[in-house]
Amino acid sequence: MKNLQMNTFALSGLLLMAGTPLFAADVGVIQEELILLPNDGAAGDEFSRVDISGTTAIVGSYRDDDNGTDSGSAYLFDTTTGAQIAKLAPSDLGIHDYFGRSVAISGDIAIVGAWHHDTDNGLDIGAAYLFDAITGQELFKLLATDGSSFDNLGSSVAISGDIAIVGARNDDVNGVDSGSA
Repeated sequence: MKNLQMNTFALSGLLLMAGTPLFAADVGVIQEELILLPNDGAAGDEFSRVDISGTTAIVGSYRDDDNGTDSGSAYLFDTTTGAQIAKLAPSDLGIHDYFGRSVAISGDIAIVGAWHHDTDNGLDIGAAYLFDAITGQELFKLLATDGSSFDNLGSSVAISGDIAIVGARNDDVNGVDSGSA
């Protein structure tokens, strides 16, 4: 196996995904099986977070520039073939949203955070988006009802079945930058 920068990991059954670029290896065999590459990858896009559910992997690329500088994106891949299933980007993505800095997947639902997303209520409030992991279609945008500037909702995300949780690392509910989920 090549020397890798190991800044991101995901494990599902006996499949390990690690490194930059992203490699998939069968843990029982410990040999490189796949390299997951986006159809439109560019220098600096930065694959940063991964998760796996069944044979589908989600990979965040928060520095992708398709919708403005560091707007971000996420990709769904088939872990048995390495083929890209879909590229995820919400319709309201903007510059420096960092969409894809946090990702998770469970069954047919993927969740992606955009922790620097701006709204009418302020800067870097953040958001999270739910997607159909089969079609790549955007399903819902999640916002905090009490969101304020620099809360960074979407700095972390998790999903299991039909329950999702979204972190807001700088929410001030219990004092300055105390955070919440």
